[in-house]
Amino acid sequence: MHVGIFMHTNYFEDFFVKGLGLNEEEYVNSYHNDFSFDYARLLQTKGIRTTIYNFTRTGNTVRTYQHGVVDCTIKFIPVGLLYKGYLAIPFSHRTPIGKFISQYISTVNSDLTDILRSDGISVIYAQEYASGRFERLAGAARKLGIPIIAAYHGGSIHKWILPIKKRTLHRAAFMTTLNEDEQRSMVQHFPRLAERIRLLPNFVNSAVFYPRERTEAVAAAGLDPECRYLITVGRLFEHQKGHSLLVEAAEQLKRYSELRILIAGGGPDEHSLKELIKEKGLEDRIILLGTIRDKEMLARYYNASELFVLPSRYEGLPLVILEAGACGLPTVAFNVMGVRGLVRHGVSGLLAEDLAPGKLAAALEMLLENPALCREMGEAALRIVRSEYSEEIIGARLYNLLQESLGLAVSPPVYSDGYAPEASARL
Repeated sequence: MHVGIFMHTNYFEDFFVKGLGLNEEEYVNSYHNDFSFDYARLLQTKGIRTTIYNFTRTGNTVRTYQHGVVDCTIKFIPVGLLYKGYLAIPFSHRTPIGKFISQYISTVNSDLTDILRSDGISVIYAQEYASGRFERLAGAARKLGIPIIAAYHGGSIHKWILPIKKRTLHRAAFMTTLNEDEQRSMVQHFPRLAERIRLLPNFVNSAVFYPRERTEAVAAAGLDPECRYLITVGRLFEHQKGHSLLVEAAEQLKRYSELRILIAGGGPDEHSLKELIKEKGLEDRIILLGTIRDKEMLARYYNASELFVLPSRYEGLPLVILEAGACGLPTVAFNVMGVRGLVRHGVSGLLAEDLAPGKLAAALEMLLENPALCREMGEAALRIVRSEYSEEIIGARLYNLLQESLGLAVSPPVYSDGYAPEASARL
């Protein structure tokens, strides 16, 4: 089996270069901090080959690499002149319809089917079934006579695009969602496809993310042992990640003079975030760590912290909550889609309502004032991650889904720590 994973971004430079500050060389040699590389690494243990495809505005020829950390193939496919012309139209990708068209056109490449045939791809995995890219990839899959799996990684279908998707998503062998909210929504919109809409959450690499002694983690991360730390991890993209809400909450926690908030991540809104932190007089309280590509270092920062905080306005299923939980940290977050199914309020963390900074601050204060409760919730978060979001459990679901898409036999379900999925839950 050879799985072709197509990334959602219109072209590589838009997300990875502008958003994450990566260049092509770094991406193919050392970067491995997204789901595609985790999937590739996991599938490799099953003897399954993986190629990760990105479209690019650089160069005029297809470029192929072998990844420097994960033993998978990386392929860059140049976008065509049609897409470059479309980009020249002012605000051509700002509206939902315009964005859909740009995603579709960016995938227009006369050689795409031949590339996939030459690579020997047997299954296409398309990130974001909401994207206009799906329709183009579904066409290529049909020509090749291979299945396509359409996934949700946080991009829900806009109401203006829904009529299009109702005409096209039946071409997918399966659709996967990260959380139950999205699964219910998709079943409601596509009741005739309900059997093909499967729940496939993120998973955690337990070889990297696990509880470590906090004093040692503080020292290894180069932090001040006299301070207390909270951490958030995420791209600096205000529309989704809501870092300004965390800054406003931090303003209400000034009485904790020893408290420091670590923000790991880079992105387009870094400058505006720095300006807001300066405006609020929190330069000595909030530490911007930048993008952390070394997962071992990220694990040290988690373990140096007392708890994890996520101020996002919406999510798919944030892997960072699972990583933090695997390190024994509870999470304080807003009660929003993609988070509420992952953080069990009062058990593994606390959920604040209404995207209100004051309520987020109150939840943080509750755990800061009660270290025993914080530890108890962290232990619960660790148990949940180990029993429901391990590589073994989610890896088996992914493998079975690929097998089923090809009409092959599936393996028995995997159980961990006594956990058995409900009988009604499909792959």
